[in-house]
Amino acid sequence: MRPESPARGPSPFSRLVVAHALALAGDAMVTVALAGSLFFSISPTAARGRVALSLVLTMAPFAVVAPFLGPMIDRARGGRRAIVVGVATARVGVCLWMATVLHSLLLFPAAFAVLVLSKTHAVAKSSLVAPTVGEDTLLVEANSKLALTGVVAGLVGAGPAVAVLRLSDASWVLRLAAVVYAATAVAGLRLQPVDAPSAERHDPGGTAELKAPGI
Repeated sequence: MRPESPARGPSPFSRLVVAHALALAGDAMVTVALAGSLFFSISPTAARGRVALSLVLTMAPFAVVAPFLGPMIDRARGGRRAIVVGVATARVGVCLWMATVLHSLLLFPAAFAVLVLSKTHAVAKSSLVAPTVGEDTLLVEANSKLALTGVVAGLVGAGPAVAVLRLSDASWVLRLAAVVYAATAVAGLRLQPVDAPSAERHDPGGTAELKAPGI
């Protein structure tokens, strides 16, 4: 008999889908907030300067730090579930901080923190897929569903964020994102516990994407 498809929902996989969807919705809200703060609320000339500054102060340091995230995740205590919960909790704090520093240079280290936390969540999530579906033959289907879920969650998250941005400002979008990340942390507590060594056996490429030169 063919194993049950993750599309019909083994409970551990369904919980992973929920946590991932909430995280991606929060990411979309942060993106809308940053776009509204960095680009749309100032003149085109100033926006170009902000883009250049954001690349120097966020993307460049991230390219240096990213290769070290994989080994750090591997050594983390409490397994991948703890990482998902911890990252979501940290994102709550970062969003609330960003809401207070939108118009200062402190926005850029905050954006850097968002990048690091987002990539850490992505790798921890990837390492949880195989243990939650239980069958290697279902990995392609499971990853496809997670990818589709991410797209839908991004669209769903962007809608309220744009509405809040129009009615108020980017700081309130970030506060809304903090609420969504708090929900992500709660959803993460319901995930199946997976220790780092087990995740490596199931998904040898789990943290490899952070070590790849293309990041």
